[in-house]
Amino acid sequence: MLALMRKWRRETEPWYGAMGLASLVVGTSSILVPLMVAQVLRGTVENVGIISSLASLMGVVGSLVWGRLSDVAHRRKPFVIMSYTMVAASFAGIAFAQSLTAIVLLNMMLNLFWVANASVSILLVIENRDESVWEGKIGHINQMVALGWVSGLIFGSVALAVASPRMGEAAAIRSVFGALAFGGLVAAILAARLIPRTRPRFIHRRFRGTILALGNFIVERARFAPSHLYHRFNPRRLPALLWGEGGLKRETKSFLVAMLLAFAAFGFFFVPLPILLADRFGFASSTVFSYFVVLNGAIVIAYPLAMRRVKRLGNKSVLTGSLLARVLLFALGGASLLAWPVAPSRLLLSLFFFGVGVSWSFFQLSSVAMISRLAQPEYRGQALGLYNAVAGLGTIVAGVTSGLMAQHLGYAATLFTSAILAVAAMLVVARLPIPRRTTKPVDDSMTDDEHASVHMRAQPERSR
Repeated sequence: MLALMRKWRRETEPWYGAMGLASLVVGTSSILVPLMVAQVLRGTVENVGIISSLASLMGVVGSLVWGRLSDVAHRRKPFVIMSYTMVAASFAGIAFAQSLTAIVLLNMMLNLFWVANASVSILLVIENRDESVWEGKIGHINQMVALGWVSGLIFGSVALAVASPRMGEAAAIRSVFGALAFGGLVAAILAARLIPRTRPRFIHRRFRGTILALGNFIVERARFAPSHLYHRFNPRRLPALLWGEGGLKRETKSFLVAMLLAFAAFGFFFVPLPILLADRFGFASSTVFSYFVVLNGAIVIAYPLAMRRVKRLGNKSVLTGSLLARVLLFALGGASLLAWPVAPSRLLLSLFFFGVGVSWSFFQLSSVAMISRLAQPEYRGQALGLYNAVAGLGTIVAGVTSGLMAQHLGYAATLFTSAILAVAAMLVVARLPIPRRTTKPVDDSMTDDEHASVHMRAQPERSR
């Protein structure tokens, strides 16, 4: 273990610290923004849904433009610095905001510029490097993002627990936003000093081998914005991909429909969740943070097991199982809200959040790996880009709708809707063919033609 830790430290570049700090800052805000709306400005869950949807919309817009702008500008580093600086400015504005309109606009700006970092961070890691080190570099940066995100949730929980009794809930939340603004500024300074210059070039990354070897430490939150973008999606190619001859296969398009349903289900569950805990159960803000620490800690802990399951049982089997687990969890949560008006015990809630986090690890790893296998090699990059777009679209739809539903029909209705949508996603996945896998490991250094040749010789992937 010590040898592995020393090896990890040797291979980690100094500027990863700036990304880890930035992830800590944004990770804290993922729960702090809803709490700011509910506890400081006395907004409703409907307001939180609208804020979440608009933030996701900005993330989708940013994913379409920032990568291309960095290619046109022939620079990567300035986009990361700009991203962290605007994150700091957004948090400084939120700390002093006096209206919901200000929160909406500042949070939209935050998400738009945060995606500038997501669009180029992986390119910074792999550009001008031999392909043999890509997987290790991507794995390191994902681990740093995950560590930063979980650390941010822990920081938010501890900071509010310490500050709230001394200055009151509202002042404590504003103070934490001020601290996040300072952290974002420090991250920008570190990025300016430590990020090396690279020679920009667009790279059609072959993610299948990377995903199967390392997975993805994307951390679930209301916005579902990715820690990095798998591939830049060109919307002008959408008609040809979906309806043109030789575009995406029917199975791939059906899978994207399943993912739209799945991410909408997750949005119905997660968007109102912080307000449910604070409003319906009356938990302090620090307690709300603590449950999300449990959830995100479970994601990281369960990931190695999820990776082994995907390799042993196959993507479809693991994905179906993860969706079934979420159906049961969401339905159980809705039934509990109807049966017991008071909050469950903290032990039961902790176990519930742990289960939700574990199921996300299995879902995220198997779903991304499955889309990469269903798509033909020449369309794999665009399929992964569509996966990102579908995730954002599902959250945009769920954000507004879940807020309205929770406001007028109650939180139990949003949880049951989550379960129904997850069932629909599971049924679509169940009808798909088992993805084909290679008879031997695929070398990421192969050309696309070689990938296609191996794909044609593939055997069915084993399932349970």
